Amino acid sequence: MPDEKTDRHRATTHRLNDKSWFAIARLGAESTNALAISSGLFGILYGAACTSLGISAPLAALSSLLVFSGAVQFTALPLLGEPLALGAIAVSSLLVCNRIILMGISIAPHLASRSLLHRVAALHFLTDGSWAATIAETRAVDRFPFFVGAGSWILLLWVIGTIAGTLIAGALDPAMLSALRFSGVLFLGLLLLLVVDKTGMPHSPWILSGAAAGTASLALPLSLAFAVGVVAGATLAFALERPNDG
Repeated sequence: MPDEKTDRHRATTHRLNDKSWFAIARLGAESTNALAISSGLFGILYGAACTSLGISAPLAALSSLLVFSGAVQFTALPLLGEPLALGAIAVSSLLVCNRIILMGISIAPHLASRSLLHRVAALHFLTDGSWAATIAETRAVDRFPFFVGAGSWILLLWVIGTIAGTLIAGALDPAMLSALRFSGVLFLGLLLLLVVDKTGMPHSPWILSGAAAGTASLALPLSLAFAVGVVAGATLAFALERPNDG
């Protein structure tokens, strides 16, 4: 009966609202298991790639902890040691992560109940996965600990994966290590597909974006390859969104 359904819904809402901060954070972590595991696996590739370039295990792990952006970290690797590397890395990072600006804007209302200091501190956990999980969550829970829990779990496995990658790098074939410079495109493409699947967005623009970026990376620097992918995907998305005439 409708009354019974309403009562059950209210009881469930009450239980969720009564959960502790840690319990809600755990719910957020559980909602991102697939994304966190995939981040950990790519963390292994990143750690191995760092080792192949002579970057120590502590520095590789520290970069994953502080930067916490697989796309940026993979993009930066082939630029290290080049002339004007800092400027190139900064521009590449903006090209790769400009979507984070839109994510921040869209998730802001869900975190508005917290102080500015808390929200700024939580920005470190803003990733594709934590954003998608928080936006898609329909249960009556406090979104702030949910968001932090989701991002923390992804961060933890990303760092653990990085450390593991530095430990197994010596067992990898040199040709495989040199091929890891393309992992940035693969990482972002697969991660975005997981996010799109979770939020119900159309897949085709993201598939085209990943394919275009992967193809372009064979002839262009990764930063420009990502830009090619963004333009290709955005063009298709715009075409799909246009209303049919007549």
